Amino acid sequence: MIRLLFSILLSLPIWAQIHTTITKIEGSGAKIEPVQAIKGMSGIVIHHFDADHSTIVARAIYQGSDTITFDVYDALAQESLPKPKILPQVGDEVILGYLYDRSLLIAPNLQSYQHYVAAHPDIQWLHPDLFAVELSKARHPIPQKEDFKNFCNKFATGTIHFALKDRVVEADCYTLAPLHHESFPVDQTKVKLPFYSRIKEIESSIFDFFGQKEIPDYFGYYSHLLEAK
Repeated sequence: MIRLLFSILLSLPIWAQIHTTITKIEGSGAKIEPVQAIKGMSGIVIHHFDADHSTIVARAIYQGSDTITFDVYDALAQESLPKPKILPQVGDEVILGYLYDRSLLIAPNLQSYQHYVAAHPDIQWLHPDLFAVELSKARHPIPQKEDFKNFCNKFATGTIHFALKDRVVEADCYTLAPLHHESFPVDQTKVKLPFYSRIKEIESSIFDFFGQKEIPDYFGYYSHLLEAK
């Protein structure tokens, strides 16, 4: 019964934010009040000055065993403004699953994209054209982990959904750690590389004479990307 319940939980979307508090600072991380979270979930650390004033001081990455590590929260970075020098401290609020209700779907074709999006109307979907444009600006025809992170920072997105051969995997935007999966019949008859979008081509850098111009296999590439540490 416990194993069955665990399997059901893994197949359900994780959209609810998890609120907790830092109890102890440990180097570049911290212990937090006990939570039920999945390793690799990201979030934010908020320092409250008083009842009406607060600020985000770091990104939090859940490592398991009620432990988080810190990373720079650069989603609101402004070159013209000074960087805040407040470090996370005991008592600061931690929100895991921040922006998990906003997502991007990477799918092999229009049919799979439309089918899955229509089945999940309560997610705020960002169109893959936006991601394709960002890749074109960076001249990265092969999306890397850093490309997803940059996109999520710019468009305030928390997760990426990847449509694979027989399932859709939801991953954290910043760690690409798989959070849950859902069985889904993905159309494999037509595949657009590197993913479905209405952008015809994502150009590579003019200086990249010998680099790879296109992912060789849609399903293999994204499966490997999710498995890479």
